[in-house]
Amino acid sequence: MKKLITACMLQLVTVAAFAGQPSLIKGTWKRKAEGNKISLYKVTHGRLEELATTKPAMDGSFGFCFYPEYTGQYVIGTGASVSASDKYPFWFKGGEELNLHVNDSSYLLTGKNTRENIAITQWHDQISQLEKIGVNFMSAPSTYLDFFPLLEKFNQQKQTVTSTGNKSFDVLFGKWRESQLAFIATSILFTPRSAHPKKEEIPSSYKNLQIAKFAGDASLLNYYFGNTLLRNLEMMPMVLTGEKPPSLATLDNQLDAIASDTMKGEIVLLNASRAKNYAEYAAMEKEYGKYLITEDQRNRAVDVVKNLTRGTVKAGKPAVDFTYPDLEGKRTSLSDFKGKVVLVDVWATWCGPCRKEIPALKELEKEFHDKDVVFLSVSIDEAKDEQKWKDFVKKEDLKGVQLFASGWSEICQIYEIKGIPRFMVFDKQGRIVNTDAPRPSDPELKTMLESELKK
Repeated sequence: MKKLITACMLQLVTVAAFAGQPSLIKGTWKRKAEGNKISLYKVTHGRLEELATTKPAMDGSFGFCFYPEYTGQYVIGTGASVSASDKYPFWFKGGEELNLHVNDSSYLLTGKNTRENIAITQWHDQISQLEKIGVNFMSAPSTYLDFFPLLEKFNQQKQTVTSTGNKSFDVLFGKWRESQLAFIATSILFTPRSAHPKKEEIPSSYKNLQIAKFAGDASLLNYYFGNTLLRNLEMMPMVLTGEKPPSLATLDNQLDAIASDTMKGEIVLLNASRAKNYAEYAAMEKEYGKYLITEDQRNRAVDVVKNLTRGTVKAGKPAVDFTYPDLEGKRTSLSDFKGKVVLVDVWATWCGPCRKEIPALKELEKEFHDKDVVFLSVSIDEAKDEQKWKDFVKKEDLKGVQLFASGWSEICQIYEIKGIPRFMVFDKQGRIVNTDAPRPSDPELKTMLESELKK
């Protein structure tokens, strides 16, 4: 442990100009750790992301020293980050210590600890039996028959947690407790069990677990179980009333019940993940893609598309659509030009080879004037350089359709563009002709476009 503290002090010297005070976690781990590894996680958009790992010493001692990236919930535990099992949340802002002992079934605080983490541990002790059955069920197989009586008893008792004196934390912690209890209660319904309840066997308290109540703002995504709870809540009507699973047909009703645009984006992504093919996803994205407003949501949407189109981005296959704003901010899609041959030019103002192709591109546009060929240029300049892009387009008198992709975004990931300029040709039916076509300075490109026009 002395080595850990010394290393932390050395790190403080080197990064103190860029960060606040380090947080120190010290303890003993007497439970079998999966892979003999203990992990420290941060919360990213309602999901866990591993920050660091360590192996307990022979005597079970372990520790972490880290600089919190934000003030809020961090988690210590074992196993995969996608699982909430065997995970213990705590509160860090920097400069504090957490001292604990993890035994076979739970944990105890030892030594010096903050008031916030003492309150969190009080709450943990109150819900530990529910959590053991609802979330940590792999270590103790159980069903709703074990869980529902405990939950009803818990709801009838008055649960108290000592005020920390930190007003902002106390308010947030109230939401945290309510959301965590909902997470545990819904987990019993949506995890593998030997028996599941009929709808008439579910306690009436479950009727209060409505998505609008918990997704009123994006604070749910500050909790490590946030993303999973949202998915559980979305499925609750199916369990309580026997409704069909959520689908594109019911998406409008789901979104109308939620005030936060960020949370609407999360619901859209849940539906996107259930798309059976790219065509189904594209129809949903065209209508509801406007709700994918955070970078994380857009990245996850790209992952969905990549999974749906894996092995299909090749000649003769339907094009994977993309949508970006034009010079006036109007969102324009590749699919808007179905019925015409489309030449896509992926470029940037900072790209020398791209600029070198401009004269030949302009000449090619003149040759195909009044023909069914659309010249669609997509700039991957960074968002901060949008005005620079607009000025460049005006200065160079660039024609055709000009779109702004804000960096190496969806189009680059889906079409595996790792260098520019990149030219791509699509036929009148919206199918891929070539995703790495010749440049305008190469006569072969003109020949390719003429060939497609004749079809």
